[in-house]
Amino acid sequence: MKKYLLVTVTCLAMIFIPAAISYSDTDTEAGHILMVKGRVYLIRDAQRNKALPRMKLLARDAVETERKSRTKLFFMDDSILNLGELSRVEVQEYLYSPEKKRSRSIYRLIDGSLRIVVGNSDLEIHTPTAVAAARGTKFIVWVEGSGEGMFTGIITLESAVQVRNIVEGIEGEVTVRQGQMSRVYINRPPEAVQPVDIEIMKQFSDQTSVLGSELNAAGRISGELPVQAAEDLYMFQPPVTQEPITNTPVSVDVIYPE
Repeated sequence: MKKYLLVTVTCLAMIFIPAAISYSDTDTEAGHILMVKGRVYLIRDAQRNKALPRMKLLARDAVETERKSRTKLFFMDDSILNLGELSRVEVQEYLYSPEKKRSRSIYRLIDGSLRIVVGNSDLEIHTPTAVAAARGTKFIVWVEGSGEGMFTGIITLESAVQVRNIVEGIEGEVTVRQGQMSRVYINRPPEAVQPVDIEIMKQFSDQTSVLGSELNAAGRISGELPVQAAEDLYMFQPPVTQEPITNTPVSVDVIYPE
């Protein structure tokens, strides 16, 4: 009789413990959606729903944008991700320590463009060709091309970003500092850093801007409801001053052509 009870308890533990671990991994709250411009979707458990401000973001969630659409995502570590049009980003890993108020986070940019403000996080952006690792910086990442011509572009707006190929066996790493850029082609080491191309920087800065300046004093959030500040633009006042609601240009040490 005692052996039977012991076996029963052991079996129940084997059934429920993995379920608890799985629940914790996939249902960890990572942040929420700040602003939505156009057609943006939140994908969770194979369900694709229209994204709106204040929607929670969980570990393993994905966010997609359609043409002429973009969104701003806020995370518990004060990081902000601006997703450009025709883009998809996934929260691959998000481990947050409330005591340290710091996270270890990995996001996968599958397509399109992303502008990142890194908060209190050891943050990595993974793409089909590259890994970009950063702390306390601002940078732009985008994926372009297909097949052997596919590459990831990185522009650093502040501080520095460590960049390597996503394939572990491909050696080589570069540090892309403020005002510099690099590319990582499929199955190749990162290109040598070079001064940022002003036109490219402007292109992706514009693509990842969520037009936050259209929110005026009369349009700020009231209660728990998102505010429609303009046609197809929904937003609310972000909880941090790291990236203000108005568009503030980032200064980089480059010489603009006359």
